[in-house]
Amino acid sequence: MRLAVRGEALTPDDPGYEDARRLYNGMIDRRPALIVRAGGTEDVVVALAHARARGIEVSVRGGGHGVAGLALGGDLVIDLSALRGVTVDARERTAVVGGGATWRDVDQAAQAHGLAVPGGRVSHTGVAGLTLGGGHGWLSGRHGLTSDNLIGVEMVTADGRVVSVTERDEPELMWALRGGGGNFGVVTSFTFRLHPVEPLMLGGLIGYRVADAPAVLDALAGLEEFPDFNPAAIFMTAPPEPFVPGHVVGRPILAVAPVWLGDPDAGKELIRPLYAAAEPLFDAVQPMPYVALQSMIDGSAQPGWRNRWSAELVRALPPGLVSDLQDAAMTAPSPLTQLVVAAMPEAVRNGPDSAYPGREGGRYLIHPMAVWTDPADDEANRAWAAKVTAAIRGHEVTGTYLNLEAPDDDRVRWAMGEERYGRLRRVKSAWDPDDVFRHCAHVRVISE
Repeated sequence: MRLAVRGEALTPDDPGYEDARRLYNGMIDRRPALIVRAGGTEDVVVALAHARARGIEVSVRGGGHGVAGLALGGDLVIDLSALRGVTVDARERTAVVGGGATWRDVDQAAQAHGLAVPGGRVSHTGVAGLTLGGGHGWLSGRHGLTSDNLIGVEMVTADGRVVSVTERDEPELMWALRGGGGNFGVVTSFTFRLHPVEPLMLGGLIGYRVADAPAVLDALAGLEEFPDFNPAAIFMTAPPEPFVPGHVVGRPILAVAPVWLGDPDAGKELIRPLYAAAEPLFDAVQPMPYVALQSMIDGSAQPGWRNRWSAELVRALPPGLVSDLQDAAMTAPSPLTQLVVAAMPEAVRNGPDSAYPGREGGRYLIHPMAVWTDPADDEANRAWAAKVTAAIRGHEVTGTYLNLEAPDDDRVRWAMGEERYGRLRRVKSAWDPDDVFRHCAHVRVISE
């Protein structure tokens, strides 16, 4: 039976199916029975009715960037990737964004008016998954999480109702959507609060020897009080870029992205301690527009590469932990692998009450990303990822960022904490009592 949809309903025999089932993580190789590429909200309603009538498991794809591959977890996939429209109201400083949009779509539309909302640090990340799981970005020091700037959604429920959700109309569901993941329905559009940003800000990379990590990370910690300073430190292999000296290319390094959102000259003065901490191998820091900042590291995050990720929140970076990170950087089997250390700014740690679980106690996010291209290297890279994750968990871990993991139900419950998890279960049970939306960072209904 062919579904009567405005978009496409693709089976494994149809042209376009192979492309539709590709996700960001090249390790995900699943073949759902039906992929409905929605041409509008009404197609989502039709797809859910079809699944409900036949008892078919459903999953939802937004940008397809989730490394766990949960977008293809169901036998019927509701694919929102064609819903990429962005409508900006410059006067009200809001944007309505389709559920399949990427951050590149949002940034380009909003920047035409000098506006932005905190989004992912890679421009082809999907808006939906990032927002529903919290959402860290370069603007988070000023404006908190992506989800903190979410002011409304259009959502299709499991029983096919199309509902408008705001704090005024559905405050408890709105609380849950800000960090509680895709447990409650299919969000077909998001409404965000936008903020003015400067025409130019400071971006780029400074490279150091891995051995200099203790001094460099200590210098970074001394700058965390400034909300306009939103850095990330990345253990990585030096890439073959024009700004990297030839003798450094291919070596393990610590790269610092000292992002400063204010006046670039003021930012250059602020980050002087980074140059005093250790002698840089290279310095590619320069003024750039926000859209350039947002795509600055796109080249190191290509769709189709193989990925194994984890994420841990810690209160501090003691010498033993830094030493473990240095060892991991020196033993990574793939030159594409990265190990990110990002400070969680005050605006994130003390942001508004929401379902996002990563505020309490987590001053730093440590994010190992094993990345490689050849399936023959799967075992070595998985082993490295497991070893690094175990080493980090040997220190004082306070939580995780679920967007960067493939968490089972117990991991989700631990991350959320009992009080938040119990509240989420009540919302889940009210809006999705049959647990239709389980292919996500799953919250169990109360009947289980």
